[in-house]
Amino acid sequence: MKKYILTKINNLMMGFLLEDGKPSEIRCYEEDSILGNIYVGRVSNIVKNINAAFVDIEKGFSCYYPLEEYTGNSLKIGDLLTVQINKEPIKTKQPSVTTKLSMAGEYVLVHQDDVVGVSAKISDSSERDRLKAIVGKAVSDFKANKKSKDTFFGGIIRTKANGVSEEVLYNETINLLCKLDEIIYKSQYATGYSCMYEKMPGYLTDIDTFAKLNAELANSIDNSEVDCANENQIEILTDIEEVIEKCKSYNITEPKFYCDPMISLKAFYGLDTIVEKALNKKVFLKSGAYLIIEPTEAMTVIDVNSGKAIKGNVKEDKVLAINEEAAREIAKQLRLRNISGIIIVDFISMKNSHNNELLMNTLKEAVYKDSVSTIVVDLTRLGLVEMTRKRMKRPLYEIIGLMDK
Repeated sequence: MKKYILTKINNLMMGFLLEDGKPSEIRCYEEDSILGNIYVGRVSNIVKNINAAFVDIEKGFSCYYPLEEYTGNSLKIGDLLTVQINKEPIKTKQPSVTTKLSMAGEYVLVHQDDVVGVSAKISDSSERDRLKAIVGKAVSDFKANKKSKDTFFGGIIRTKANGVSEEVLYNETINLLCKLDEIIYKSQYATGYSCMYEKMPGYLTDIDTFAKLNAELANSIDNSEVDCANENQIEILTDIEEVIEKCKSYNITEPKFYCDPMISLKAFYGLDTIVEKALNKKVFLKSGAYLIIEPTEAMTVIDVNSGKAIKGNVKEDKVLAINEEAAREIAKQLRLRNISGIIIVDFISMKNSHNNELLMNTLKEAVYKDSVSTIVVDLTRLGLVEMTRKRMKRPLYEIIGLMDK
């Protein structure tokens, strides 16, 4: 069984997803997070040489807005725009906003676009067609009743929708469209700096998601699948009373409350040590090799060092095995540390082109499991691997660094 542990470390709400007793994700919930919120902002500046505008969501709080997505009349300073925060501030960069509003559910994300898409991780073509037909019908049926007459709607079907019934998927799509349409309609008459939608705190969203997943697994198994279902169940634990109360107020299934007076939750699971290791630049591998992970202003650089794994001349097959072990660990570390943006990896060099191809395939398979879009771009002539991981939230080292200041 997996475990999700929610606690506070140095007054920061943190969630730890453990699989087979080992950490796979560390989630940091900043109390002032505005990701996903929708505001009526006011244009405070237009910078033509970077083709961008700056939109204030409150007086003196500017957000970056790329003008290539603006389709209205000529934009001027002082104009009001309904915007959604799509990227949190990272390092010296301001938050980023979009005018293409969206609303996410369990199975589908509806947005201001007339395109219906399906997650690439749903590979079965007949299932993709079925899901697109259901969501497409919901969008089409909703058109006649929408309040924001000049708005186009579409959706992106999430991986979890695979196998979901027509009724469930149709109803969720309609409900999300109603919410988004209402926000867009009301924003036309709202004053500047109005917050039109505030997302539920991230930790509650995650608790709700895991609880619903557990319920789905419990309701959909037969006797032959019990063991498999138990492995995928997620036990949710917290030692924060406020979380229990919040779950009650939002009508969310409550997690188990940990209250052992002899040993704290974070001590029992060694959470401080997990965080410490996730901030360490050096990561040791079973083979004796190790990784050096160096975040910089422009990118993250990862070096694979043979360490004690290679002594003297060895066959390249062994080098390949070490590189493949490193590739799998790199995928885990990207997810664990929430590293994003440009990533450059320097594997142990191999002369055999077939071995390099095998390594790239191993790396691609490893990052495919990541819920955040991660792309292995190429192996350069210098033997460096280029990767990108979608930037959503601050990486772990940056959040902890901000807390230490």
